Amino acid sequence: RVESTKQESEIIRSFILVPIDGRQVIRHRPGQYLTFALQVPGTGLIKRNYSISSGPDDRAYRISVKREANPGVPPGLASNWLHDHAGPGTVLKVAPPAGEFFLNEKEDNPVVLLSGGVGLTPVLSMLEQIVRSGSDRPTWYIHGAENGRVHAMREHVRELASRAPNVTVRTLYNVPEPRDEPGRHYDQRGLISAEWLARNTPIDEAVYYLCGPRPFLRAMVGGLARNGAQLRNIRYEFFGPADELLAA
Repeated sequence: RVESTKQESEIIRSFILVPIDGRQVIRHRPGQYLTFALQVPGTGLIKRNYSISSGPDDRAYRISVKREANPGVPPGLASNWLHDHAGPGTVLKVAPPAGEFFLNEKEDNPVVLLSGGVGLTPVLSMLEQIVRSGSDRPTWYIHGAENGRVHAMREHVRELASRAPNVTVRTLYNVPEPRDEPGRHYDQRGLISAEWLARNTPIDEAVYYLCGPRPFLRAMVGGLARNGAQLRNIRYEFFGPADELLAA
C-alpha cells in the first residue's frame, strides 16, 4: 500500500510503501529492487522492476520513479501510471526484494557510489546504509545530472553526508541552468569520466558501484578498467525497460 508520495524533482517521484496487514517488510539488501505487477487500464498486466531507494529497515520501502516521457519515445506505461494514479491508499502487488547488485558490507576497502540520472536509486540505498550503520569506510557518492530541475534528493544526500565524516559527495551537472549555482547546487560542470575518477578517487583499491543509463555505464565500466580499477571491483546495475545487459 502506498503510504505517501513526494515529488523529488520535475521528473522523479518517491513512493513510500508499507504492508497492508501492518506487519514488517522483508528487509532488503541495499541496492536490491522490487518487482511490481501493475494493472494498467487499456494495457493489462505489466511487470516492472524498481530499485529500493531507501536503506534497509523493517517498516517500509521507498521507490523513486522517473516519469518516462521523452520526445520521440513512447511514454513509459508503468512510470506514467504510477505518477498519475498511485497515491496514498493505492494498493500495489509487489514481490519480495531481489537482485544480485547490492552493497557488500563485509568489505572494508573504500567504496565509490556512482550514479547518472535516476540511477541514483540503488546507490542511495547503499549510502543510507553506510551512514546509518556507522561504517567508517571511506565513501564517495558521485552523481551526474543534467541540471537542478531533474536532480532528485540533493538535500537528502547532503544531510546524510553531514552526519558521516567519511563520506564525500560530488555532483556534476552536464547542462546547468542560470539558477544552478556552482559550489551550492553542484560542484562541477560536465560529465563524470573515468579519468576524473582516477584523479579524485582511490581507483586502484576502491570498489565501484554504478547505476545509470546505458551510455553512462558503457563509458564507466570500460574507462575504470583502463584507468586501473580491478574488474572484480566494478559492480553495476542496468535499469529501465529499454536497457539490456552489456558485457563489462
